[in-house]
This record gives sequence, structure tokens and C-alpha cells, in this order.
Amino acid sequence: MESETIRTIISAIVGAIITGVFGVWLQRLKNQGTNENVYADHTKELFERLDQITQERDDLKEQVIKLQGQIEKQNELINKQNGIIDSLNEQVGELNNKFDLMEEK
Repeated sequence: MESETIRTIISAIVGAIITGVFGVWLQRLKNQGTNENVYADHTKELFERLDQITQERDDLKEQVIKLQGQIEKQNELINKQNGIIDSLNEQVGELNNKFDLMEEK
């Protein structure tokens, strides 16, 4: 009788383990199918969002190019102004020298 009880307990435990393993396996299959359906349902939206982000990136690239052009123009203007300032400083120096020479006479 004890042998029969042990066999019954072991059978119940093995049956529970097998049922659990199959339950987990089936749940994984179900989840995989659900995830694939979710991706399939939202693929169009994802591609539309990707297109929108790509367009925004391209627009920003254009803005960067325009701003770089403006910076280059401003740098050229600053360089010209620096040249004018240097020239004016030289003229002031020459005039100061002439003035000093006039005062010495």
C-alpha cells in the first residue's frame, strides 16, 4: 500500500511538472504571437514616424548649412573691419609722429 501511495504522489508531481512546463511553453508561444501582431498593427505608424523624423532631420541640416553660411559672411566682415581698424591705427600712428615732429620744430 505504501508503494502505491508513493507511486501516486510521484505521478502527481511528475504530472504537475509536465503541465507546468507545457503551460510556460504555450504562454511563450502566445506572447510571441501577440508581440508579432502588435508590431504588425503599428508598423505603418512606425514608418510614418520614421519618415517624419527623417524630414525634421533634413530640415535641421538645411538650417545648419544656412547658419554656417551666415557665420562665414560675418567672419569675412569682421576680418574686413579688423583690416580697416589696423589701417586706421597705422594712420593715427603716422599722424601722431608728424604731430610730434611739428612740436619739436
